[in-house]
Amino acid sequence: MKYLIGVITLLLLIVAVVYGLLFTQPGNDFLRPILEKKIAQQVPLPTHLKRFSLRPDRFDVALEIGEKTQIEAKGTMSLLSRSVDAVYSVNIADLADLQKLIGQKLQGPFHTQGSVKGDQKLMKIHGTAQAAGAQTDYDLALRDFKPENLTAQINHLHIDKLLYMIGQPIYAQGLVDVKADIPSLVMDHLKGDIHTRIYKGLLHPKPLKRDFNLSIPARFTFKGDIQTRLAETKAISRVDFKTLVADLHTKALTYDIAKGALSTDYRLYVPNLDRLYFVTQQHMKGKITVTGKVESSKKGLLATAHSDTLGGAVDAQVHNNKIKATVKNIQTVALTDMLLYPHIFDSKANLNLDYDTVSKKGKLHAELLNGQILPNKLSFMLRQMANFDITREVYKKTTLDSRIDDKVLHNDLYMKSRLTEIVSKNGLVDLGRQYIDTTIDIKIRKTFIPVTLKGKLTDPKIKVDTKGLIKSRAKKELEKRLPANLKNSPAGDLIKNLF
Repeated sequence: MKYLIGVITLLLLIVAVVYGLLFTQPGNDFLRPILEKKIAQQVPLPTHLKRFSLRPDRFDVALEIGEKTQIEAKGTMSLLSRSVDAVYSVNIADLADLQKLIGQKLQGPFHTQGSVKGDQKLMKIHGTAQAAGAQTDYDLALRDFKPENLTAQINHLHIDKLLYMIGQPIYAQGLVDVKADIPSLVMDHLKGDIHTRIYKGLLHPKPLKRDFNLSIPARFTFKGDIQTRLAETKAISRVDFKTLVADLHTKALTYDIAKGALSTDYRLYVPNLDRLYFVTQQHMKGKITVTGKVESSKKGLLATAHSDTLGGAVDAQVHNNKIKATVKNIQTVALTDMLLYPHIFDSKANLNLDYDTVSKKGKLHAELLNGQILPNKLSFMLRQMANFDITREVYKKTTLDSRIDDKVLHNDLYMKSRLTEIVSKNGLVDLGRQYIDTTIDIKIRKTFIPVTLKGKLTDPKIKVDTKGLIKSRAKKELEKRLPANLKNSPAGDLIKNLF
C-alpha cells in the first residue's frame, strides 16, 4: 500500500507539473522562449511569440514573423473531444518579406481572418481575405484534416495587382469575379462548379512591345466568361472570350488534373483581319472563322484547324513543331483581295504545305486550275510589244513549288496554254521586306521573251528583254520581202537563220 500511494503521488505530481507548465501563466512564460526557439528552427526568418496563453479550455497565441507579418489565433478547445472553436487572423504587409518562408517571389499585402470550429472528424473554416484588390469570402470543410468541400466568392480581383503580386510586368488591367461551389475536393472524385467572369480588360502596349516586340492596337480590350464543371479528375470549361481583334469560344475545354493533359474544341472568329497586323505583319482585309481541336499532354501538342474561306476550304494540323496544311479550291482573286495585292491571276487553287516552326523551313506545292492572267502592267506591255493579248489564254494547270526559309520564298513556276508557255526558276519573294526579284521566261508561239520583276511586291518594276521580239519581227519582215524564188531555197534558209 505504501508503494501504491507513492506511485499515485508521483503521477499526481507529474500531472501537476505538466498542468503548471501547460495551463498556468508562469508555466506559459517558462515555455514561451522554448517554443520561440523551436519555431525559429523551422522558420528561416526572425520570429517572436508575442502572446502565448494556454488553459485547459482556451488559448490565445500571437506570432510575429519579421517586422510586418502578424499571425493571431484565440478561442476555446476541448482536449477530451479534440475540438476547437476559435478565430484567427493573418496580416502580411508585404509578401516579399516571406520569400524565404514560402519559397516563391511574391509581393504586395495579404490579409485573411476567420473562424475555425469542429474536431478532427469534421472541421469548418469560414473566412474572408483581401489580396490583389479583391474581397474574398470562403467556407472550407476538413475531414480528418483533409480538404473535403469549398465554397468561395472572389469579387473585383484586379489583374494588374495580381500581376504585381506574382512579380510579373503589368501587361494588362481588368477585373475578375469568381464564384466556386465545390461539394467534393477529393481527388478522383471532384465535383463542383466554378464561374469566372473577366471584364473591363485592357492590354498595356509598352510592356508588350518591350518584352515581346508586339505593337498592339490602341485600346486593346478583352472580356471573358468561363463556366467550369469539376468531375472526377477533370475540369471541363465552356469559354467565351472576346477581344478587340477576335472572339474565342469553346464548348468543352477539358483539363485532366491527374494526367496534366488538356483537350478542347474551339471556334475563333476574326471580324477584321487587318487588326491582326501586329502579329502577321501583313495588311489584310475581310473576316475569317476557324474551328478545330487542341490536345496537349506529356506526349506533346496536337492541334487541327479548318476554315471555309476564299470560296474553298483550308485544313491544317500542328504536331509539336510540324505544320501540315491543305487548301482546296480557293479563288486566287479572293486570296489577293484578302492580302491587298493587285489582281494578277484568276483560277481555283489547291495547295499543300509542310513547315517546321523551329527551323522556319518548309515546302509549298500549289496547283492552279483553269486559270487566266488578268489585265495588269505586264499583260499591257506584252500586248504593245508583241501584239498579243495574253489574258485570252487559258492555263489548264499551273504548278508552283516554293522552298520556304523563314519569310523568304524561292519559287519554281510552270504555266502552259495553247499558244504560250511561262517558266520561272528560283524566283525570290521576301515577305518580310515585301520584295520580289524573279525572272520569267515567256514563250509566245515560237518567240521567247525574258521578263524581270524586281522591287516592291505589290508594284514591282517590270523589265522586258525585247531582243526576242525584235528578232521575231525582223524574221517575219524578211520573209515578206524575200523574192519568191529565194524563200524555199538554201540561200533563203541561210538568210532567215541569221535572225
